[in-house]
Amino acid sequence: MTTRDSDEGSTARRQPTSSENPPQLQKSNFWTTGKGVLTIIGIAVAATAIVIAFIVSTLDSDNEFGQPAVYSDQPTDSVCELGRVALEGSIGDTPDAEWVEHRGAWLPISETYGPGEYQTDGEFSCFEHSPRGMLFAASAYTGQLTNPSYWEETPDVFAGEYAEQHRAEAEELFTTVFSEADTALGGFRLVSYDGDTAQIDMAVTSFDGSETSRTSVLLDMIWADGDWYIDATESELAISLTPLPDLIGYQNWSA
Repeated sequence: MTTRDSDEGSTARRQPTSSENPPQLQKSNFWTTGKGVLTIIGIAVAATAIVIAFIVSTLDSDNEFGQPAVYSDQPTDSVCELGRVALEGSIGDTPDAEWVEHRGAWLPISETYGPGEYQTDGEFSCFEHSPRGMLFAASAYTGQLTNPSYWEETPDVFAGEYAEQHRAEAEELFTTVFSEADTALGGFRLVSYDGDTAQIDMAVTSFDGSETSRTSVLLDMIWADGDWYIDATESELAISLTPLPDLIGYQNWSA
């Protein structure tokens, strides 16, 4: 008998059923189970919350416009006893202001920040010893300096040994740059503040017929004799003018 005949005569081998020999089960993957999916969702939510919290904290601590000033408990040293005293901090949100027309220019005033004394034909004076008080002073002085009509009576806005020299230099500079153009405050950017001195960048828009231009008026400010003035303690003029393409980076500040 051949091998082939022997194969045909033998009983066919039966394959085992699944119940007799069940397939090897794979290990369960936790991340594909219901608990795993919920865990993934939980992790995603927590990560999102952390990112949002980080962004918010970053905005709070590094706001380009800074945080409100920190007021001290010391009594006011303003020449007209206006407001309180803040020796650190910045301006934060743009303060509320009433805008008044003063000799052809629109200038901001505030019962809180100053000026505490002003008249229709006089000069603005007496501001709070704070970043916002300094802003209102710088706004008044910038409005005066950029308006040629003010130079009929030189504004008394400088303080220091070189005040007379600065007034003469400022008159030549501002009457040359702004000429007969109408001007208006457009924005501000606080550069620095330490309680006694400050630097602030005032943005001014000029309108000369069909021409519109913008100028950065950078002022060094000083607290002296109970009020804010433009710093004239050094011989170099504490004002610089630079053309501006736009008002990006400035806080809006206009009538």
